[in-house]
Amino acid sequence: MEDQEQFTDVVERVKAALAGVASSTGATMLPTETADEIIEIVYEKNFMRSVFPSIPMTYRTLNVPSLTGSVSFHEQTLASTESGTAAGESRPATGEVVLTLKTMIANIPIGNYLIAYGVEGLLSVIRDDIGNRLAYNEQGCFLNGDTVTTTSYADNINGAWHTSTNTGGVNATNNDYLLMFDGLRKLATATSVTVAGSFAATSLATAIKNLGVYAENRDDLCMIVSRNLEVQILGLTQLQTVDKYGPAATILSGEVGKIYGVRVFATAVMPDNLDDTGVVPSGHNGTKTMALVLHTRSPLIGNPTNADRRFSIEFHDEPTKDRFVLVPRVDVAFNVRYPAAICKILDLSTV
Repeated sequence: MEDQEQFTDVVERVKAALAGVASSTGATMLPTETADEIIEIVYEKNFMRSVFPSIPMTYRTLNVPSLTGSVSFHEQTLASTESGTAAGESRPATGEVVLTLKTMIANIPIGNYLIAYGVEGLLSVIRDDIGNRLAYNEQGCFLNGDTVTTTSYADNINGAWHTSTNTGGVNATNNDYLLMFDGLRKLATATSVTVAGSFAATSLATAIKNLGVYAENRDDLCMIVSRNLEVQILGLTQLQTVDKYGPAATILSGEVGKIYGVRVFATAVMPDNLDDTGVVPSGHNGTKTMALVLHTRSPLIGNPTNADRRFSIEFHDEPTKDRFVLVPRVDVAFNVRYPAAICKILDLSTV
């Protein structure tokens, strides 16, 4: 009963906000509960939010240190001790990774007549759609992001957008959120694994070998595959499915299981219209997919500490058009600390 009363209270306050009771012409914020519910959907649907580390950002740009060389250890002998000979100096070489907050925004006009015929249902539909779409877009940005716009976007790894042959491509108005950052596919520099056929567990084994020092602990690795490749992986005898993890295991959205101790995640944003190099060909006629194997501490997600720049939804009443406009907005940053900790498995057949 208490939960029902709380739900009714939230609905009434949202109804008031949607109906413009809180203000006349202009903007007002929807109730915090609505934004919180949508954020919960995003974190539940976007496994990357749970797997990859996040960094709070007070300023728009943040320089994060990274190691480009390791400390060297030497033997200390009795003779060197007695002679007072110091060990060779070893200074760790460092670099920087730049995180820049950028804004992802939507513009959603809704006719006032919809309010008159049941805001409860409208609220649920809008809330779920905003949350699911934001989670989908974030995954797409973190995975497929590419800032290249040359040759009318044909040089972008996603190819130029086309209404029927490449709906996952980009241009100035379609899927342009993919132009915000370079993602995992673009930034990976570990030696790729080229299969030229169906995925096998040995493909993952080779990728682990190619990751070198970044694969010392299998618990730190994950593999990201397309939904098409997920179907093929489910038939592998080496796959330990999530139902065999045990009662204390934490299972995330999209998690398929483990192969050789590496967690496997499937996502609809991983394309299956690629060529053998892992990009969408100019003719948009690719028939291949790919997988990524990476150290989960390499990607970095930046979140603003400024509450106004975290996820929010503004409400704009437009009485002369008999409608209101919802404007969901979120600032986010993304980069990779160690590109060599990401390995591509290419030229995988689709089914």
